[in-house]
Amino acid sequence: MSLWWTLVDRPTFSPGSLDQQWDVLIVGGGFSGLWSAHHLLNADPSLKIAILEASHVGSGASGRNGGWVSALYPRSDETLATHSSPSEIAQLHECLRNSIDAIGDFVKKEKIDCGFSKGGSLLIARHKAQLARLVSEIDAQTHLLSAEETKDRINMHGAIGATYTPHCARINPAQLVVALAQSLEQRGVAIFENTKAQIHADKSVEVGGEKLHATIVIRAIEAYRERTRELIPIYSLMIATEPLPQEVFDEIGIAGRETFAEANHVVSYAQRTPDNRLAIGGRGAPYTWGSKRNSASERHKKIHAQLRAMSTSWFPILKKYEFTHAWGGAVAITRDSSPYARFNGSYAELGGYIGDGVTLSFLVAQTLADLITNSESERTRLPFVQWQSPQWEIEPLRWLGVNSAIVLSNLADREERMSSRPSLLAKGLGRIMGT
Repeated sequence: MSLWWTLVDRPTFSPGSLDQQWDVLIVGGGFSGLWSAHHLLNADPSLKIAILEASHVGSGASGRNGGWVSALYPRSDETLATHSSPSEIAQLHECLRNSIDAIGDFVKKEKIDCGFSKGGSLLIARHKAQLARLVSEIDAQTHLLSAEETKDRINMHGAIGATYTPHCARINPAQLVVALAQSLEQRGVAIFENTKAQIHADKSVEVGGEKLHATIVIRAIEAYRERTRELIPIYSLMIATEPLPQEVFDEIGIAGRETFAEANHVVSYAQRTPDNRLAIGGRGAPYTWGSKRNSASERHKKIHAQLRAMSTSWFPILKKYEFTHAWGGAVAITRDSSPYARFNGSYAELGGYIGDGVTLSFLVAQTLADLITNSESERTRLPFVQWQSPQWEIEPLRWLGVNSAIVLSNLADREERMSSRPSLLAKGLGRIMGT
């Protein structure tokens, strides 16, 4: 269980009977499904909506993630430019930034105690190659910090510089997803937990052998799709310390509750939690043959050990304290790393956030609501609208390619530490993966 769930009381929902006509039937009770219902009701409060969740609300990535409400997007502007105009790309980034504030406004309005704090985000360089990459990626929304300025914000061992963006907040994601579900129930949405639904090829929905009746069906299950080459599950793992005394934060900084990460090719991310722990995550667990979800990957001892070692290399003072929690979960990866919102008149689906889903799910769901209610907006022209990614390769090519990419990302970080130059290996890997 993630740290986040140990700090949340899970509610019980009382949805009534499924045997009725629904305007919208949503399969998946994470952020994607819940925000879809939220935005649809904002557009048309009369809609009769049901949400079907195979486990409990937020049981997937929504309740296990790093708690970054960020403006990050998984595809680079360079790759987006192959099919989107500069104005569409600029609009995408503006919508992401606005979505952070919209989530903050929702939290404030609903009086949700999820620790929302918009302190921005730091990306730290600990050697010259990382710093060179950061310098090359500076834009109007990021600020380059000197070694001294970096230390004033975060005293990470070996830091020689960083970038800072104000466009990020931290939260306890499980608290937000639960409160969002409770808000929807109060607005009349029926939430059916422990209800496994099957979506057939004709897009009809079946539960327990009975076909349900709905005008529109939304698939919002991301990495929990089975037997598909459209998405693969990649595991992101996390650890958390015990609550830390103020003297620790006096030494390491992040007084503004900034989220932070090292500028490695292997993804990392961290935050100071509302109860004064450090919660730190990263990738590296191997991909499982056939895109099967593997609960053992959520508890990968080697990766958890690497995260603890990385944490103490960042902040040696952490060697004095315990790491009390370790968990993980799957995120869904499309072949070209692109999110999507698709709607054909009676069936819709959304996802593909690749770890940036707390904010992206809000924006993509809002866009999907625009499409479903035929509401013209600047969102309906964003790059992910009606986007169809290429399929992943068949096995064994998929297994070989994805696991090779994981190994090569680690080698790229090692190459940079040894050469002090941005990795050529990583550049080539990015082209192959389409990011």
